Amino acid sequence: MRASVRVLVLLAVFAVGCTSSKAPQRLDISQNWRFAPDEADRGLAEKWFAEDFDDSAWDTLDAGVRWEDQGYPKLDGVAWYRKWVAIPAEWKGRNVWIKFGAVNDAYQLFLNGVQVASFGGDHNSCAGRPSFTNVSEALRYGKPNLVAVRVDDWGRSGGLWRLPVVLTTVEADTQLYRPLSEKQFNPEKAGYRLVWHDEFDGDRLDATKWEVRGVGPRRAGFVRPEAVEVKDGYLHLYAFVENDSLKVGIVGTQGRFETTYGYFECRARLPKTTGPWAAFWIQSPKIAQGEDPGKFGTEMDIFEYFVSHGADLVSHTLHWAYGPHQQTSGPFITRVKGIGKGFHTFALEWTPEKYAFFVDGLKYHEYRRAVSHIDEYVILSFEPCDREGLETATLPDTFTVDYVRVYKKK
Repeated sequence: MRASVRVLVLLAVFAVGCTSSKAPQRLDISQNWRFAPDEADRGLAEKWFAEDFDDSAWDTLDAGVRWEDQGYPKLDGVAWYRKWVAIPAEWKGRNVWIKFGAVNDAYQLFLNGVQVASFGGDHNSCAGRPSFTNVSEALRYGKPNLVAVRVDDWGRSGGLWRLPVVLTTVEADTQLYRPLSEKQFNPEKAGYRLVWHDEFDGDRLDATKWEVRGVGPRRAGFVRPEAVEVKDGYLHLYAFVENDSLKVGIVGTQGRFETTYGYFECRARLPKTTGPWAAFWIQSPKIAQGEDPGKFGTEMDIFEYFVSHGADLVSHTLHWAYGPHQQTSGPFITRVKGIGKGFHTFALEWTPEKYAFFVDGLKYHEYRRAVSHIDEYVILSFEPCDREGLETATLPDTFTVDYVRVYKKK
């Protein structure tokens, strides 16, 4: 379809949409982008961003997924996305932003043939953070608008690889790290019931629920039973150096408690050190046996805490298809002032449709791809770093867990 024909089609679609008396506050523009690699980097000179440029021979890709997973496994470097979007006439006079959940790695944004923003460069990647641009003055209201994005991928994953990808009139959408809802989540009021828990009230690790996981070498350290202790109502996972060796504590429920779906929560006090990091995660025993996350499972990092990335930041990540084609979504970043002080709760709601990540009862992120449909188990870990990270670590340190609770729908 040539550009001129596509504009007419969009005008017709827009006219039908205008019969509604109330315009939406945001438009999801994540699907059906025209896409082409630009391995010779000639797109700027040839004006691939222009309204009259013919992209009818281009491929069609969705945002929110790496281009490697949509037919371009070996593509590194420059590629372009183009999409026509009908903007409601009612938006005129409002502030309008375009927001990308994350772009791997740098990009230039064009609207109706004119560059309006540029992000990344000088090794400052946009792959792990959202970005947004006020495009109010560049839009044509009540008409189709061409959005073009030139993406420069510096290696490995590439593209408009993180949701949301939206045009929005909601100012809160442009505020980074805000929760999706200010309402505290209560699993019992949401129809869940407690099915498994450990309050760590004894004086030793409950062997019917946990085992020290993976005893032996891991990165630049060793997982050791002596780095795990239950006392005073808490599970203590330690990281310390002994005889020039880093020793850490990791426990898991594999073979003891495994389940599919639910609300998984822990209350914990985070360590202070750089280098080794705290994590609460869910793992599949079949994850290395195949690439379909529904059949073979997904690693769900409910939270990881890397002090070197920011004392107020925790990350949430999904991994699946262990092996040469391993895939990752995230990290999704949550900022909570003072998260490194005192106790906080970290939780994941895993349903047949989605994952939702919570900190202190507030939902910060949702993701609807790579959903596992098989039994998985729970892990708490004080992860050992590499040798370089160990050079600046301040050890010994402790990752302290008050409880772990798992709820399932009634």
